[in-house]
Amino acid sequence: MKLCGFVLAAGLGTRIRPLFPDLPKPLVPVGGRPAIAWSMDLLARAGVSRIVVNVHHRREMMRAVLPGLAPPGVELLISEEETLLGTGGGIANARELFSGFDWLLVVNADILTSLSLRPLWRRALREESEAHLILSPRGPKSEQGRIGRASSGDLWLAPPRGADDGSPRAIPPGVRPGVFLGVQMVRPEIFRGVDPAKAPSVIDLYRERIAAGGRMRASFTESFWVDLGTEDGYRRGRRYLEGEEDPAPPAEG
Repeated sequence: MKLCGFVLAAGLGTRIRPLFPDLPKPLVPVGGRPAIAWSMDLLARAGVSRIVVNVHHRREMMRAVLPGLAPPGVELLISEEETLLGTGGGIANARELFSGFDWLLVVNADILTSLSLRPLWRRALREESEAHLILSPRGPKSEQGRIGRASSGDLWLAPPRGADDGSPRAIPPGVRPGVFLGVQMVRPEIFRGVDPAKAPSVIDLYRERIAAGGRMRASFTESFWVDLGTEDGYRRGRRYLEGEEDPAPPAEG
């Protein structure tokens, strides 16, 4: 089983910029190291042999720093984006770098979590799914109602933005709503033939696959997690690493 890690690190990081105006979001210091180092270690512990990182904002700085952060024994490859792509386009743009691998373990560059990824890819393998996303029952209120898990274990996605009138999203019976951690396991074949410029979000790709009968799955975790890309999340992440933060995040963190 060949596993390749992928860290989504190309974003502009506008929400955390007031604290770190001169640093790209993946390089903001937390716990004595750049934020992306925690994501890379998460992938290394899961057993990946290669990590691909996509970069755009301040990519010269990213190119200079990233090689020194690669976990021992893990090959690091960088995918540069001249034009900022969406998450789906960013992964599709780098598909030559994960050619020949059986699975992609994809994480956001600004995620800090106590989650173990090994059960994730083992479960996805047993289910023969195309993708398996990790959800939390807790998270920002603004993200709630967009994603969930059906009683069958299948991934549920709300209609895309603009498809409704802005009223509260209706959750179908049998669906447990959650918040997406930015942690997922994906079959590389999903990105075959995808035009990077026309795939703004990986969620859009999953929505298309679900409509076409694809097997998209999800599961919940009670593990601690926090989005380091916001000022509040960054401060909570620091407190967690210093032993001052409750491992169970608040419902509207």
